[in-house]
Amino acid sequence: MTNDPSISAIDIVQTPPAVARPALEAEYAALIALVESFSRDDWSRPTDCTGWTVRDMVAHLAGSAECAVRKLAMLRHYGYAGWKSRKSPTEFVDYMCRSQIASRAGLSDDELVRDLTRWGTRAPAKLTAGWPGFLRRRTMPPSAGLPSGSTLSTFLDVIHLRDIWLHRIDLTRAVGREREITSAEGELVQQVIRDLAAEWSGPPVELTLTGPGGGRWRIGDGPPVAHVTEDAVAYLRLLSGRSDECRFVAESLRGEAGSADGDPAVVEALRAARVIF
Repeated sequence: MTNDPSISAIDIVQTPPAVARPALEAEYAALIALVESFSRDDWSRPTDCTGWTVRDMVAHLAGSAECAVRKLAMLRHYGYAGWKSRKSPTEFVDYMCRSQIASRAGLSDDELVRDLTRWGTRAPAKLTAGWPGFLRRRTMPPSAGLPSGSTLSTFLDVIHLRDIWLHRIDLTRAVGREREITSAEGELVQQVIRDLAAEWSGPPVELTLTGPGGGRWRIGDGPPVAHVTEDAVAYLRLLSGRSDECRFVAESLRGEAGSADGDPAVVEALRAARVIF
């Protein structure tokens, strides 16, 4: 992971398949272990995703893993989402998730665990080695909800990992468990920072994220006007659109007297930013 603040976050390279595969394997293993530990009461608990129970979230993750392994399943769910969202393309991802959840409505909780395990153990290899290069280089349509110019490889190597990680946090919060920290943490966090930097329009800032996967990066053009410190999980959850639990400890780098709290515009921009998960 790049922790040198002299290197701009915009220069971080996208996760290559060789790095993505072990990261995906680690995250899926932690997810499966968590789901296997659920009690009967855990499945109906609400999550941070409005309207989704723990069971809904696991069904989505199992469906997403199946889509990674079976292209026919991907086509089925994508086809449904494309048809339902034809008048409102921004809802494509929502409809795709609904389709994945609905397709598992008839499974018992134990069957859903086995379903997630079946596809989740195979998904990392299929995501990183199961697609030819000419398809990986194809630009994703706007309906996919990814940053402009994203290719299929962005989804396969970056977004899929990010989705598992964030939902695993959602699940641990819902059932009151401590989250297992995996070897994927550092790569995942810096890819989120890469996307943040690509769309950044605020003042130049030096950002330190603390905790597992944390690091220090320079965001924006020009000399940073402030240094801001925040917990990595708290800030990534905010970037995803989850609840705002950030405190943003800011220190001015302008050398101005009486400005120890940093530049308010920087904190405002960090709080308003969003990244696709």
